[in-house]
Amino acid sequence: MSCDTEQYMSLIDKALDGDITELELKELNLHLEVCEACRAHYYALKEIISDMKESAPVVAPDQFTENVMKKLPAVKKKRMPAQWIRRYPVLTAAAVFLILMFGSVMANWSTGNELSVVSGSDEVQIKPSTHTVIVPKGKTVKGDLVVENGDVRVEGKVDGDVVVIKGKKYMASAGQITGDSQEIHQVVEWVWYNLKTFFTGEEQK
Repeated sequence: MSCDTEQYMSLIDKALDGDITELELKELNLHLEVCEACRAHYYALKEIISDMKESAPVVAPDQFTENVMKKLPAVKKKRMPAQWIRRYPVLTAAAVFLILMFGSVMANWSTGNELSVVSGSDEVQIKPSTHTVIVPKGKTVKGDLVVENGDVRVEGKVDGDVVVIKGKKYMASAGQITGDSQEIHQVVEWVWYNLKTFFTGEEQK
């Protein structure tokens, strides 16, 4: 007879715990009659449990808990937030500022859908119906051109950078941009742009 050790160890545990069914007990007894290893294991455990039940209960000595607690190492007190704030006021202020700014930027990204020319609006044509801002041929925008929620068509000249937020930039054959051009389509890019423009002193919304 083959011996499924895991199966019969489980039945032995159930028998010793008193949780075994009649059918399982019958199966276990039949197996113990032919399997010497399982039989020895079963009776060894049964004897150990019997000895433990008959032995006198262990009673802890007086003041055992108190003595153990005295020998434990002292637990260092955690620094409270108020203490940390007093110790690092500049870092705390910077963290609060960044959190508030991040929340404001996220809100603007989620809710802002109206075409807006943030800077460089003097020499451009704004067409809200098509969400398009045009730099006409022969016209020059002095400084940066920043447009939100619309496309930019450069037919003339932009003497600075062009930033298009949630839109695209189109260049005519005669169009010219002297600075850098950037399209922002992801919220991460939007957050980074606002942080960069704030700390470099550039105009932001």
